[in-house]
Amino acid sequence: MTADDHPRADPSPPAADVLADVAKATSLREGREGIATVLRIVASYGPLALRDLARLVRMPLPVVSAIRRELETLKLLERGQGVALSATGRAFARDELGLEAPQPEPAAPGSPARPPRARPADDAGDTLDPVLAPLLPAMETHLADGPKVDVTLDQAPCTAETALRRAFAMHQAGALAGRRILLIGDDDSLSIAIGIVARALSAAPRRLTVLEIDPERLAHLERGAARIDFPFERIAHDMREPMPEALQGGFDVMATDPPYTLPGMALFVARGIEALAAGPGLPVFLSYADLSPDDRLDLQARLTELGLAVLRMRPSFNRYGGASILGSVGQLIELETTSRTASPLAGQRFDGAIYTGEIRPRLRRYRCKACAALVPVGADQAVTTIEALKEAGCPQCGAHTFERQRGGKKGRGG
Repeated sequence: MTADDHPRADPSPPAADVLADVAKATSLREGREGIATVLRIVASYGPLALRDLARLVRMPLPVVSAIRRELETLKLLERGQGVALSATGRAFARDELGLEAPQPEPAAPGSPARPPRARPADDAGDTLDPVLAPLLPAMETHLADGPKVDVTLDQAPCTAETALRRAFAMHQAGALAGRRILLIGDDDSLSIAIGIVARALSAAPRRLTVLEIDPERLAHLERGAARIDFPFERIAHDMREPMPEALQGGFDVMATDPPYTLPGMALFVARGIEALAAGPGLPVFLSYADLSPDDRLDLQARLTELGLAVLRMRPSFNRYGGASILGSVGQLIELETTSRTASPLAGQRFDGAIYTGEIRPRLRRYRCKACAALVPVGADQAVTTIEALKEAGCPQCGAHTFERQRGGKKGRGG
């Protein structure tokens, strides 16, 4: 259905700059994105008691009250059984925010306000919300078609359950419907999960773009997009290079599951910042390893240097298949841009080490079970991984089975 198929409310919805005008009128530090968040929450969970709305948007009650008054003056909100979108507000949410706003549910005379829909608990693990359970087979089918893991790129694809839960977490945060989303690296196939979840919840993003260095992963995503009939942009790109000019400033949501080193994490997030529009309050989703307190403090310091504010940390939210580098689990960190968010690398190439094998190289030796030849394997060797050695075969006899010799030492730079 096109926008022309919907009868417009009378009067016509205000122009999109109303968000900035209301933010200025209420001196809202979150800027226009904060006003958009209020409208998104009301569209998804309204009618709401004002106190519940303040809790869901994480703003002080007096601030939300002031926002409500401004939006009521503009006839975007109305009162009744709680704070709700008016007919004009629903048209605005649809046309300007890209939301498929639900129609209001009629309430019986004298009945209490309908409570907000419950949000899933932030529990770790693979527990699926009931709305996601029917979507799991499609995600599992996609992952079963995946290429071999390239450990030199710190690839560690997450489980089908985690991919769906991550996409659903983005939806819960108002970061899916009508959004312009950039994924920095996607060996987790989050793009496919977003497509599956968005279709099930009528929460299609306005734009979805994936930057990925691995051509086999890109081909896998192409097959997945065709299978679920959800087209999106897929671009081959090395994050060491600056963000392509055509993508700079073109997104309002960014998500990444970067290399599990601080330099790699900081690089991927910095590149994502280059692609985000200016202004505070834009959502950033970072998947990273569960860390010790000291390492977690270092991570937070890096994020602070980039001008990002931590909104929520969910330990052990992510599950990975065979990801020994992560202990098979990892955290999901929800961040927001601020007025000080900036990339120190904008327009510059990054020539430092970013992957685990580069920063903490280890030399391992494998004995061929056929001829007993010893083959060194490491980041600075002719053969970099055991997977590559098994595929190529023993350089002496060509056999493909090996036994690791214990006592491997750290390589140069370890």
